[in-house]
Amino acid sequence: MRLQFIRLCLFCIFSILSSVAFAADTLPSYNVGIVTDGDTKNDRDILALYKKELQVLATGEYTVKFPKSMVLSGEDSREGANKSLARLYKDPNVNLILTLGPISSSLVYEGGNPPKPVVAPYVVDDLVHRNTTQMPIAPRSNLTYIDSMFYLESDLLRFQKVVSFQNLTIIVDSRDLTAIPQLEILAKSLAAKYSITINTIKAKDTAESVLAQLSPETDAVMIATLYHFSGMETANLLQSLIVRKIPGYAIWDRNLVNQGLLMGDAPEDQHENLARRSAITVQDILLGEEAGTLDVQFARGHELTINMETARALDIYPSLAIMTGANLLHQARRDITRRLNLQQAVNEALEANLAFLSADQNVLAGQFAVNEARSPLLPQISIGTGGRAIDTDRAQMSGGSSPERAWTGVASGSQQIYSERSWAGYAIEQHLQTGREMDRDSVRLDTIYQTSVAYFNVLRAKAIEQLEKDNLKLTQANLKRAQIRLSTGVAGPDEVYRWEVKKAADSREVLNKESITLDTMENLNRILNRPLQQQFVAEETDLSNPLLVGGDRFFLRLVENPKYLQSFKTFAIEDALRLRPELKSLDAGIAAKERLTTSSKREFWLPDFTVEGQVEQYFAEDGSGQRNDFNDGLDDTDWQVGVYARLPLFEGGRKSASLSKNQEELLRLKIDRRAVVERISQEILYSLNRTRASYPGISLARDGADSARKNLELITDSYIQGIKSIIELLDAQTQALNGDQAATNAVYDFLIDLMGVQRAMGSFIIFQPESERTVWRDRVNQFL
Repeated sequence: MRLQFIRLCLFCIFSILSSVAFAADTLPSYNVGIVTDGDTKNDRDILALYKKELQVLATGEYTVKFPKSMVLSGEDSREGANKSLARLYKDPNVNLILTLGPISSSLVYEGGNPPKPVVAPYVVDDLVHRNTTQMPIAPRSNLTYIDSMFYLESDLLRFQKVVSFQNLTIIVDSRDLTAIPQLEILAKSLAAKYSITINTIKAKDTAESVLAQLSPETDAVMIATLYHFSGMETANLLQSLIVRKIPGYAIWDRNLVNQGLLMGDAPEDQHENLARRSAITVQDILLGEEAGTLDVQFARGHELTINMETARALDIYPSLAIMTGANLLHQARRDITRRLNLQQAVNEALEANLAFLSADQNVLAGQFAVNEARSPLLPQISIGTGGRAIDTDRAQMSGGSSPERAWTGVASGSQQIYSERSWAGYAIEQHLQTGREMDRDSVRLDTIYQTSVAYFNVLRAKAIEQLEKDNLKLTQANLKRAQIRLSTGVAGPDEVYRWEVKKAADSREVLNKESITLDTMENLNRILNRPLQQQFVAEETDLSNPLLVGGDRFFLRLVENPKYLQSFKTFAIEDALRLRPELKSLDAGIAAKERLTTSSKREFWLPDFTVEGQVEQYFAEDGSGQRNDFNDGLDDTDWQVGVYARLPLFEGGRKSASLSKNQEELLRLKIDRRAVVERISQEILYSLNRTRASYPGISLARDGADSARKNLELITDSYIQGIKSIIELLDAQTQALNGDQAATNAVYDFLIDLMGVQRAMGSFIIFQPESERTVWRDRVNQFL
């Protein structure tokens, strides 16, 4: 039984394979002849690309073959290309000819009707433009061409929007410039039209030979594909241009911009698009369409690319309008050495933030205020000197104690035995100093929170800016699709205009988001007390799980378990009421006011006790009443010392008023403390409630963004096939953008909420050393 089953399976497999092989044998087969302009690496790459596209499109309908004898090279010349074309024309086994180069394509275009179908995808645009301007050309039998090469005038105008020049040199591979004389004619006409000087250089295979031909007056170059240059020679040429401060524009070859040329306008996938369009044309012809009747519309498209590293080296900075929507290579500046992560930003803020430095300075000044309040409790010593004169009769009656004229010196000292006012002032200032220290701690917490929020806002702004740039690129791609739909008759010009309007709107939005990014970076610099425009790189963190940014999984357990979160609220409130510096500052203020109230009560009955002493020395005396005039035993030194108790009995009601005022202010401070307790408790609950919503919101927003993106992909495919309208695609694109922005905002909203929880608790757990975090976690676990 088992053997029979195996035989049956083998029979089925053999039957299926036989059917497939039979079907393949029954498909029509065509030989495609190909003429390349040369045999360089570039020619071989293009040949391989076209073979691949032709074979992919033929699958299931026919087979295409490229016999080695039918793939010929033009050997870098018109003569060689003509010889290869003639050979394929004569070969009866060639069903269709494909010309893969501007020389062979232009030769076919310039000739008459070819004897067999030819597809020429690389005809020089100006050749077609001038011919059709001078005299409309009737369709050619057996010829389909695409004018895809050398849009020199439009390229020159785009180049001039970025670089102002008067002496332009166009560098073209020697085989193209020799075989296509129309290129030099076009250069001369453009020079006359735009009142500039244009020279042309035939590039062979070395940078040295090109640079030797370069005029010293050259202030800009345009470079076409350099078929015979090695990678090293291309790099040498481009680097030499940068050293000479000569900006360059890539004609057709986007890879030159990648290697260091300033800019170019060719799309990166233009070879693939042109190969695919040519393959469709070949398919139409092989399936029976007349080559001369096919209307092949190929929108080369524009995809401005600027090498920003080269732009910086040349000190050329395109306008914002030009850079918006362009591909900016090496946009990230390598010369920016300042890099920040969250921990570094917080540490830097605590060293340099002006608000925190001011609060710290206030604490230092307060310490001197404490010393100042203590000073009346310490011995007071003073000295003085002076001269005086009194009337003669009083001097004579003084018996030598008060001469008429005298110069004396006085030294006095006092020490408070007990003064309620002085001791109260000292104690109050100590409490006020504690309040100043708590105020500094509050500013410290605010600084950490503001720095964290500012840092996350920088990352958020950069992410949103990138989303807008990606959305602009999507709009540009959809504009290309609309142009293709227009060329095939599926859509009207209104659809293209609609996408152009959206492109302009998206470009404005990119500029707005770039400005917001600059605003957030400048705000972070302000908090860090850095020059506002100083550049830095904010290190992005893996945000697949935002809770792990701080390296602490404890919060993950809290937000994922509602029971733990509810219990944690009680712990957080108790911990906050113990830690928050705002409460400690109020407590210090209340203690100071209580001491002042006690002092106000004691003023009614408690005197000040002091010891005071004074020494007076007579240095000189003159006139009547001198001590030497009397034999009473007085010397030149007088002194006194005493102990005193002083108690003001009546001061106009000041004491009663002061006591009542202090009592009422004490009551106000206690009310304020109760209000702050309520506010702190509410802040804890508010911040935890926000995380309760914002953390699950991340996964929800990401799910929504994924769905919106999938919907966009489906709608885009349907739009390309002509099933969906532009309105549906616009709506899907807007939904996808909104979804991506919501997903990004959800992450940073949660991170900011998480920082808000820790600010409300009065301690940033994620910035503490691991040992302190462990102690804190143990306390929480014990409480839970």
